Amino acid sequence: MTSGPPKPSDPDVAAPGPDVDVYSPDRSVRIAATSRGDIAVEVDGLHRHTDDSLARQVRAAARVALASLQLPAPHVKPSEYEQRSES
Repeated sequence: MTSGPPKPSDPDVAAPGPDVDVYSPDRSVRIAATSRGDIAVEVDGLHRHTDDSLARQVRAAARVALASLQLPAPHVKPSEYEQRSES
């Protein structure tokens, strides 16, 4: 009998590393996320925060994480009106 969790044989089933690994400005909150929707949140130094200050740190880290996961906007050609107004 083997010990430990089973190892997946399909590479698509294996847990991927995080696409985003960010910290809050004071590094008390860490968010690791993947584009597949997996999220891990770690909090360090909780004793030095009030509810409001911790919420600010979580919001700041979440904004950076979300911005990092967003796909770049597709290149769009200027409309005919925009091309004429540039001339």
